[in-house]
Amino acid sequence: MNALKGVVILMSLLIAVLMTMMAYGLYQKSQNSDFKFFNFNDTSQAPAENIPSAPVSGALKRPTQVLKASFGDVTLDLAPGASIVSATPSGQQLVIITANDGIRADQVWMLDLTSGKILGRVHAGQ
Repeated sequence: MNALKGVVILMSLLIAVLMTMMAYGLYQKSQNSDFKFFNFNDTSQAPAENIPSAPVSGALKRPTQVLKASFGDVTLDLAPGASIVSATPSGQQLVIITANDGIRADQVWMLDLTSGKILGRVHAGQ
């Protein structure tokens, strides 16, 4: 009878510990989507400069590289009344979207962040 009581007490403690770990894990996952209790993959993370990047809306998810040289001011030849709608870093380039009336995107510009050179421009068809 005493052995059965010991097993019940041990199982109750084990359930309490596991429930606490599960609540902690759910809380951590809600704060950080990359959180894992156990990492069974023994692969190391690739350096940040080798990870391909894509335009991200909102805050950047990883730190960006610091440019080694400044290129000064760049002037875009915008049409009268045109304005910059958004500017998003994408690797070593900057994607700039401009619009004439502030609603529709008329042009997409690609700017090289290392040299300041305009790589290209895409016009929207009318």
